[in-house]
Amino acid sequence: MVRFVGGILLLCLLLCGTVLAEPLLATGYDTETVLRSWETNAFFPRMAELTGVEVTGHAVTEEKDYQALLAKTMAGEPQADILFKASLTRQQEISLIDSGAVLDLAPLIEKDMPNLSALLAEHPEWREQIALEDGRIASLPLINLHERQVCAWLNAAWLESLGVAFPESLDELTEAFRAIAEKDPNGNGKKDEHALDLVGVYELRWLLPYFGIVADDYHVCRNGDGELVFAPDQAGYRRFAETVKNWYDLGLMRPDAFTATHTALSITTASNQNSDKKQTNTSGMLLTVTPYTAVDADEVSHYRALLLPDENGKVRWRDLLGELWTGTFAVTASCKDPDAALRWVDALYTEKGAALAYVGIEGEEYVYNAEGYWEYKLQESSEIEAVRANKIIYTGTTVPGLFPDRIIEAVNSEEDRHVFAESERVHACSERVLRNYFLPASITTEVSEICTRLGALVDTGLARFITGEVPLDDEHWNAWLDSLHEAGSARLVELLHDR
Repeated sequence: MVRFVGGILLLCLLLCGTVLAEPLLATGYDTETVLRSWETNAFFPRMAELTGVEVTGHAVTEEKDYQALLAKTMAGEPQADILFKASLTRQQEISLIDSGAVLDLAPLIEKDMPNLSALLAEHPEWREQIALEDGRIASLPLINLHERQVCAWLNAAWLESLGVAFPESLDELTEAFRAIAEKDPNGNGKKDEHALDLVGVYELRWLLPYFGIVADDYHVCRNGDGELVFAPDQAGYRRFAETVKNWYDLGLMRPDAFTATHTALSITTASNQNSDKKQTNTSGMLLTVTPYTAVDADEVSHYRALLLPDENGKVRWRDLLGELWTGTFAVTASCKDPDAALRWVDALYTEKGAALAYVGIEGEEYVYNAEGYWEYKLQESSEIEAVRANKIIYTGTTVPGLFPDRIIEAVNSEEDRHVFAESERVHACSERVLRNYFLPASITTEVSEICTRLGALVDTGLARFITGEVPLDDEHWNAWLDSLHEAGSARLVELLHDR
């Protein structure tokens, strides 16, 4: 399909590609602009060569400045022709299109975007996901069929060194945690290992699938009949709380699990790290997209994604992001040539175009070896950073287009390929509680208000039960559930039941 739609792109450019007298201006929010200047980045002239449409770029580096830019655009003071790496929320999309600040792309996609049109025809549910309730389309997505999953990563190398099998049940997981906490697997002579190195109730909730519950951030899940229900009302939720409390009482979790923040921990790690000495790993289980975020690169492959069967023998996990990230590209009402803008971005919905954004040009930035893996031609970390700053655009905020997974997953890095493979294992058993559709404006406010109330009650209640501040008995558990019901849990399920 990718080669076919690439051919469509080239034909379209031959028939329609006219060079504009004045380049289109793209602006957006890029968190990497300390290193990267859109004005000088090679991505934009390379895209002009590929598409015949010249686009110049200017990025905003601060969140507050970008929100001010969007406010001006909404008020009829356009700042650019294109919003690229736009980072638009659904509410911002609605406000921008309702005010007339951005165009409705629905009638233009089929005419100007043969590559995206072919993908939407193959996956009609995607069009529903990017469209508003009335069918208008304010922005275009990133499409990623192999989005890396948030995983529970367990240090298999430590377990092997301790003679402990990789766990296949909750009881075995508890014993693995005990071995990590008690037997000094990092070998530094200190009792500093955190068997369960998770911070906060949100991270702990990712372990709910082990108890038969796949819940989302709304605290809803599906029961055995597929009906939407409130997660804390399910029997497995209490078993989850009791099990985590047992881990806490046994000293298997971080003692500051409910008071620490990742920001503070990162600062502490950086201040304690010697440039001539690698960081001592203290993490048994991590919850993250990749262990790179917490351990040194040479230890990444030590971790495996932990998937455990629930009491019915089913292995399940939660799909956090789905296949689409919306809000990445919009065309303003003042755009000099909307058709050209869409032809330009349509190139990113092919592997060839997406490669420009993610890795650059083969032979210039990267090369393949005899085994079929690619690597950057320049291997010093500073030189690779220069490539990311001056040649490619994907890092930082999200780009529109098709994620070039066939290229990215062929990187010449055993660690990266290990992470991709483990993530695919998780992806294979992952599910979404609700369809990846945004909520209609008619219920957004009420859902948000209920979730704000419930979120605080759920997190605070669980933390108090787990730490022993509140007894985890029938009386207190039922009182907690009553408080959640009073806060609107049933109404939340009612509002979300057909989503």
